[in-house]
Amino acid sequence: MRHHRRRILMKFLKNITKKGDNFAAKLMLSYSILLLIILLIGINLYDISKNNLQESVKAQTKSQLEDAAGKFDSDLASMQNLALYFTRDRMITKFARTSIYDENEFHLNAYNAQISCRVYTPIQRLLPINSYYIHFNNSDYILSPTAFSHMKNYYHSNSMLENHYGQWQDTLKNGEKYSTFLPLSDFKKDSEDYLYILPLNTYIFHPVPAELCYEIDKDKLTGIFFSLVSQEGGALYVEDSRGKLQFSLGDQAGDFDRKELRNLNYKDDNANFKYKGDKLNVTRQTSSAFDWTYYFVLPETTISSSLSQLRNMFLFITAAGLCIGFMFLLFISRINERPVLQLNEQLNDTLSRAQQLQSSLDFQQPLVRNTFIRNLMLGRISSKDEMSYIKKYLKLSDDDKTYFVLYLVTYPNEEQLEEYGDTQYTRDLEDTEEFSYANSLSYDTNIIHCLQKYFGEPLYVFNPKKHNYAILLSTGYQDDTEDKEFPAICEKFENLHEDLLNQYAIWTIGGLGNTNHHLENTWKSYQQAYEAVSYASSTNIIQIYSNLDLASDAYYYPSQLSDSLTNFIKAGNKNQVAETFKFIIKENLKKRALSYPKMQSLLTEIYSTLSRIRYSIPEKDKDETIKLVDQKREEYLSFRQLEDIALTLCTFYGKKTSKSQTIDDIKDYIQKNYKDSSMCLTKLSDEFRLSESYLSYLFKESTGENFSMYLEHIRMDAALNLVKESDIPLSDIYQEVGYNNANSFRRVFKKTYGVSAKTMRDSTREGK
Repeated sequence: MRHHRRRILMKFLKNITKKGDNFAAKLMLSYSILLLIILLIGINLYDISKNNLQESVKAQTKSQLEDAAGKFDSDLASMQNLALYFTRDRMITKFARTSIYDENEFHLNAYNAQISCRVYTPIQRLLPINSYYIHFNNSDYILSPTAFSHMKNYYHSNSMLENHYGQWQDTLKNGEKYSTFLPLSDFKKDSEDYLYILPLNTYIFHPVPAELCYEIDKDKLTGIFFSLVSQEGGALYVEDSRGKLQFSLGDQAGDFDRKELRNLNYKDDNANFKYKGDKLNVTRQTSSAFDWTYYFVLPETTISSSLSQLRNMFLFITAAGLCIGFMFLLFISRINERPVLQLNEQLNDTLSRAQQLQSSLDFQQPLVRNTFIRNLMLGRISSKDEMSYIKKYLKLSDDDKTYFVLYLVTYPNEEQLEEYGDTQYTRDLEDTEEFSYANSLSYDTNIIHCLQKYFGEPLYVFNPKKHNYAILLSTGYQDDTEDKEFPAICEKFENLHEDLLNQYAIWTIGGLGNTNHHLENTWKSYQQAYEAVSYASSTNIIQIYSNLDLASDAYYYPSQLSDSLTNFIKAGNKNQVAETFKFIIKENLKKRALSYPKMQSLLTEIYSTLSRIRYSIPEKDKDETIKLVDQKREEYLSFRQLEDIALTLCTFYGKKTSKSQTIDDIKDYIQKNYKDSSMCLTKLSDEFRLSESYLSYLFKESTGENFSMYLEHIRMDAALNLVKESDIPLSDIYQEVGYNNANSFRRVFKKTYGVSAKTMRDSTREGK
C-alpha cells in the first residue's frame, strides 16, 4: 500500500515537469517534493506507532494470562494440599478402614470423620469451589462437612440426572487412578460448574482408596480470568498434556479444531491464524505446576479497535495536509509571484500537526506505567536497580515519605451489597448481568475521575480484578503517620462514597493498610488493605487494618503472600525474604490466637511453597546449598527452620543471579543460544530473573540498541559465515541461525547485506 502511494505521487511529479520550464511548474515541483517527504514521514510514523501499540496490547494480554493462570494454578495446588491433609487426618483414615458391617462403630467413626472434615471448611472461602466431599470405595459412602449418606442417596438428593448414576459412580471410582476435571453438567441438572476429582489412595489409605471431589464454581472461575474473557470475542481454552479440554470460558471464537492451537508457530507465546476469513490472535501460557496449557483466543479486530483514535487522527492530519498542499499548489499555478515565505508557513503548520500526532501516540502508552504499579503492589521487584528505575519512572521517593495502600471494592448499588450481607465474602462478589451499568465502559472512567477528585494527581492505581481498585498513597510525615493522616483519608473516602452513590448509584467499601517507610515494602500494605476490606460493611464502609481485632483461629497466608515469598527467593533478595517472615509471624502470632492444629497447618502450607521452589530447580543446577535444604526438611517444622530453608534457597538463587546479571553474561547467553528459534525477551527475563521492561531498558542503555536488533545482527553474522564458508543448502540455512520462516530470513539478509544469499554465495565462489 505504501509503495503504491509513492508510485502515484512520483507519476504526478513527472507530469508536472512536462508542462514546461516556467517558474510556476518549477516551484510546484519543489514544494510537491517537500509535501511528499512530510507525507511519507507521517505514514512511516503511523506504521511504527501502530505496530508498537499492537505489540504492547499483546504483551499486556500475555501478562494478564500469566497472572490469571498462576492464580488458578495456586488454587489447584491448595486443593491438592487439602487432599494431602485428608490422607493424614486420623479420624478420616480410621473411618476409611471401618467395616460397614460393624454398624455402631461405623456410624461413630463416620461422625468423628465428619467433625474432622468440618475443620477444613474455612479453606473453601479462599478457593473457587461451592462444596467438596469424599467418596470411600470400601463402603460407597459419601462424606462432606454437611452430609453423610450412601452415594446413591447422595446422588438423588442433589438434583442429579436420573439416568446417569452409573456413569457418575464409575467416574468417582476411576478417581483412584488419576485426577479428573470434567463438566458437572454430565450429571447435574442445569449446572455450568465443574467436577474436580483427586485420588486419596496413598499408602496411608491403602488398600481402601478414596476420592476427594470438588465442585468448581463457574462464576468464581470466570472471575479469575475476567480481565481476559470480558474482552469482546475473547475465549479461553485449557488443555491437559494429552490435549484433552479441561474447560473453556468466554465467547467461543469458533468450532475450529483445537489441534490448530497446538500446532501454531508461536513467537513469545503469541501466534496468529485465520478461521473462516477472520484473523485470530492466540496467547499461550504453560502451567508451572501442572501439565496444563492455557490458550486465549482474541479476534484481531478487538486488538485493532484500540487503534481507532490513532487512525482517525492520522487521517485527519493527512487529509488536512493534502488539502492545504493542493490548494497551495493550485494558487501557485495561477499566481507565479506568490511569496515563498507563505509556503514555509504552510509547511511549518503541517510539521506542527505531525508533532501533535506524536504527542497523541505517547499518550496512548500507559501499559508500562500500569505494569510497574502492579509489580510494586504485588512485590514483584527483582533487584535494587529495577526498584531505582521504577522510582525514577514513577517519580517516587523514600525521602521524608511514607507509603500505604487504600483498597476499594465497588458495587453497582446498595441493594446488591445487602443481598450478600456484611461478610468477608462481599469483596469476592461478582456482578450479575442485570446491572448493565456496572459492565459499561464508563464505569471505570467514573471511578477514576472521582478518585482523582479526592486523592489528586498523579494517581497510582492498580486494578487487580473487576470493580476492585488499589491506590498507592503517600504522606510527608515520618512519625505517627497513621494518627495524623488516616482520619483525613477516611474522611475523603466517606466523601468519595457519597459522591459515587449520589451521582452513579455505585456503592463503595474500603480497607487501609499500614504505612511503610520503604517503597519496596508496599506489598505489605497491599496485603493488609486487601484483608481489611473483607471486614468492611454497609454500616462501617472503611476499615483500618491496624484497628482490626484479628484474634481468631484462622491463619493468614493468602496466595498473594505465597507468590511474593516465591518471587523474593528467586530474585535472591534476602532482605525481603526476612521481611516476609517477620510479616507472617506478626500477622499470625501477634494479631491472631491460633490453635496448635492451625499453627501446624500454616507451617505445612509455607513448607509447601518452599518445596515447590526446591523441586523446580533443574538437576544440573543443584549444589551444596540444596543438600542443606534436603537435610533440613526432615526436621520438626518451625518458623525459624522454614526461614532458614528460605534463606538457603535465596543464597542459591543469589549466587546464580550474581553470575548472570551483567550485560556481558547476557550477551554470552545470546551468542550461545541464538540458534534457538524461541529466543525472545521473555525467555531472557526468565533466565536472568529480571522483568522484561527493566531488562529491555538495561540492554538498550548498555549496548545502544534494543534486544531484537542485537539478536538480528548476531544471526546475520552467523548466516553470512555459513553462506560464504559452508556447503549447507541455502534453503536450510535459516534454520541454522534461529529463524522459523525462510521468507523472513531472506528479507532480513537482503536488507542487511544489500544482496540475496544466493548472489552472495555465487560471487564468493567466483572470487575464489
